[in-house]
Amino acid sequence: MANKLTIAIILAAVAAVIAGAVVYGPSLLPPPNNSACHDPDSISSHVYIPGRLQTIKSCITASGNVTAKRNEQDGDYHILVQLDAQYSNLTTQGNIDHQNGWLVVEIICVLPVNQTDAVGPCQNYTNTIPIPDVGQHITFSGPYVLDSEHYYWAEVHPVYSLTIG
Repeated sequence: MANKLTIAIILAAVAAVIAGAVVYGPSLLPPPNNSACHDPDSISSHVYIPGRLQTIKSCITASGNVTAKRNEQDGDYHILVQLDAQYSNLTTQGNIDHQNGWLVVEIICVLPVNQTDAVGPCQNYTNTIPIPDVGQHITFSGPYVLDSEHYYWAEVHPVYSLTIG
């Protein structure tokens, strides 16, 4: 009889621990490490005409393979990324129609600026984001936006952090 009572008490205690973990567990866990999702050196302040970018999410982290890299007149690199499967929902019809279905990942103020309205925002800013090559796998963070001047395609613009490999 004592063994059955002991087993019942143990089972009740285990059930209580499980129930407590389900109900209170998420609030007891430390916050996720979102260290990559912040704006170092106020990079966003160097975006030209920021009102053209409709912010969907203030910061995301995603990954994929670099399929193309384009020099832009505003001094930015457009890195075109075939997203890893778990991020495939980040592209829009604009990406499908005008970017081969790839996400635009924009690293700002890297190149000489040949576009008048972008000269001011790039002044006094030195890019420190690494520039990947075509074929490399990258993980990147930054604001997830729709570009209203470019078919509302989805972008991460500007890139806050990028790792290669």
